[in-house]
Amino acid sequence: MTLSAPPVGSLTAAASPRALLWRSLGGRRRDLALASLLFSTHQLGEALVPVLVGATVGGAVRHGTPGSLALRLVLLALDFLLLSLSYRFGARAAVRVREHTAHRVRTALTARVLRPAGGVRLPPGDLLGRASGDADRMGAFAGTLATTVAAVVVLVGSTALLLRISLLLGALIVAGTVCLLVVQDRLSRLLRRAGAVGQARQGRATALAEDLVRGLRVLRGIGAERAAADDYARVSRDAVRAERHAVSVEAALASVGVLLTGLYLTAVAAVGGRLALEGRVGLGQLIAVLGLARFVIGTMRALSAAPARRARALASAARVHDVLALPPAVPESHAPHPEVAAHGIEFDAVALPGGYAADWSIPPGCMTGLACEDPAVADAVAYLLARERDPAHGRVLLGGTDLTALPLDRLRATVLVCHHEPVLLPGTVADNLGALTGDATAVAEAARAAYADQVVDAVPHGADTPVGDRGETLSGGQRQRVALARALAARPPVLVLHDPTTAVDAVTEDAVAERVRRLRDGHITLVVTSSPAWLARCDQVIHVPANDRAAVAR
Repeated sequence: MTLSAPPVGSLTAAASPRALLWRSLGGRRRDLALASLLFSTHQLGEALVPVLVGATVGGAVRHGTPGSLALRLVLLALDFLLLSLSYRFGARAAVRVREHTAHRVRTALTARVLRPAGGVRLPPGDLLGRASGDADRMGAFAGTLATTVAAVVVLVGSTALLLRISLLLGALIVAGTVCLLVVQDRLSRLLRRAGAVGQARQGRATALAEDLVRGLRVLRGIGAERAAADDYARVSRDAVRAERHAVSVEAALASVGVLLTGLYLTAVAAVGGRLALEGRVGLGQLIAVLGLARFVIGTMRALSAAPARRARALASAARVHDVLALPPAVPESHAPHPEVAAHGIEFDAVALPGGYAADWSIPPGCMTGLACEDPAVADAVAYLLARERDPAHGRVLLGGTDLTALPLDRLRATVLVCHHEPVLLPGTVADNLGALTGDATAVAEAARAAYADQVVDAVPHGADTPVGDRGETLSGGQRQRVALARALAARPPVLVLHDPTTAVDAVTEDAVAERVRRLRDGHITLVVTSSPAWLARCDQVIHVPANDRAAVAR
């Protein structure tokens, strides 16, 4: 079974969790209809078994012949063949809907998280929980929906058969079904609320566990393992309590369904037995009635379980919808715009942290240093140039064009920002060095300039060494050099480096700064740093004080 990447626009545009759940299922309407049809055929075949058995026994008792008995047995065998094949192929269709629905939801979540405009700030562990458990619950609801449709069909069919035998028995079936569905609908609302709380607390526990694993070295270094373990234990206990409560509500819902179906079976057996004693139904009809009543119990249990599963699916859909409905961090421009050459960057009265208003220019073809006394200002400049946020006041211009007027993909193909804490991608050192380009020559030149070639020589398997999760197998200096080489290899027209070598020794840092200057000659390079090695090689340095005094450029 091949899972294609489906369009996700309709899921993103869903106005509510309920609409999201139905739209996610709508991507495989044909398979869903096929599963419902085949499950209905299977259930009707099951319902016909006691009817055929009753007819066979009744006919044999009254005036049966070997020929008529053999015919009825053949019909019974054909019924078993039909219901067996129907279930087999119906289950296949249901699995296709389930897997494709879950895949579609995961694709929509991934597309929203990776949307260039940003806006999703949830912890990775929380997002992982929504993309796995919640997406799977929404997909599993497809099977629940198909079996529910089949249950309704078989209830209608069984009621019709019973009405032909006795109006009283048919009315009993209808009354029992209505009573069961009304009670289950009321209880399912409680389960939906309890399930939402439990899933949210599970998401927090997952996110905290991921954070602890990522920061395990730091925790050991400061001796905070016990405090971290206690914190996780508390969050985990909260998640367990919430899940227990949800399971308790679900169990109560199931127990009410069993009780009602038991009362229903008792009533049908009592009424049917009385009718048989009074001679109003024959032996074969009594066998058919009791068999149908026993079979319909399973069908009614499926109906009684459907509200609980629907409530769980809706709770998961609400968690997914919360992510899909998050507003973007910056507005996206889709208007056509001519190509913009990197003819310098201008900050026009841009509001920065600390009350500072930036009015400076970064000329083309040179390396500019930005020395900020306040780290928040340095971070803000990097975020503004990456357009991960927009200035509250003022404008940032690239080649005379406001960054907000440029499509995000075009802007980020022109301006590459290498943040202070770059993230390495899963894979090997070679994978990370060539992640942004397929030009082997550019990768080799960038690796030499950033001294990443020394990293390749130092690690156990050279360029084929796995970097682990976010580069955990490398030291801080090695991670910085690999990330710097990756950015240099892309050869962007504008490169912004934020403290690129803080974890590198002074001698290596000085050599890296010199090599990067030579490699970037003729291109715009902004280095946000206070490192003397980098600032000494800049054509211009802008000093940004910690207060609202004017910047000083040299």
